[in-house]
Amino acid sequence: MKQCVIIANRGAGSFSQGCLDRICSEISAGGLPVELKLCRDFAEMTATAAAASRVPDSPIVVAAGGDGTINAVLNGLAGNSAVCAVIPMGTANVMAIELGINAPEQAASRLLSGQPRPFTAGLLKNSNRSSRFFLMAGAGFDGQIVRAVSLKEKRLLGKTAYLFAAIRSLISWDVSELQVTTEREEFSCSSLIVCNSSRYGGSFSLAPAANMFSPTFEIVAIKGNSRGISLRAVAETMLGRDNPEQIFRTTARMIRIRGAKPVQADGDDWGDSPLEIIAEPDFASIII
Repeated sequence: MKQCVIIANRGAGSFSQGCLDRICSEISAGGLPVELKLCRDFAEMTATAAAASRVPDSPIVVAAGGDGTINAVLNGLAGNSAVCAVIPMGTANVMAIELGINAPEQAASRLLSGQPRPFTAGLLKNSNRSSRFFLMAGAGFDGQIVRAVSLKEKRLLGKTAYLFAAIRSLISWDVSELQVTTEREEFSCSSLIVCNSSRYGGSFSLAPAANMFSPTFEIVAIKGNSRGISLRAVAETMLGRDNPEQIFRTTARMIRIRGAKPVQADGDDWGDSPLEIIAEPDFASIII
């Protein structure tokens, strides 16, 4: 009988041992044996997922935590054609919202009755490192905001921590631009968000056409390099009113970014551009 390995992050924003124990009991009672792995950091979660997914007839690898936890676990599946699932126990839980999972108990039911579907990952790489994102990656303003958020603030304030980080980022504004090349076009912008999901930071829909089952990314670029232009562009986009003078949208499978700006991947600081982003269809399968 197939079993599942649940990899949990004890430091996740809404982690609860009691809730996790109830979920494990529910899954076991449904006929799916459970092995629980509690990890201390992202590196341990990635290594645990890799070990679980590389064995013959590998178990279903389940990430229990927030989007950072899910990113770490899914990165461990590279090259193993594994089947995975998610249990939302984090601050934002964008991946779970994308999959229509609103609570840990719903995730357990989905795990027992859902079907696996292949999904696309985004490979980020530069001269120093490479890893994958599964929701979105951004270079510029949102990368700066993510970098400015302290772990202490995030644990204490939740999503509100990003507001204070945004204010700090506005004070130290970067006026430089990025040069972007895709397989079809070239353009420049102050900030760039590569979307593998429709939502950004929670329920806000930034790229309605984007989804992790498409082989192509949706790209949202903010033109201009002033605070005012960027703030207006963000506000207009949140209201569903794109101004073509401020926002440029396109699709791509390969993106090269030149220029030095902070980069975030699935809501965590990744490093700095320049970098290359490549779509990897059929990276693994996720239960939906």
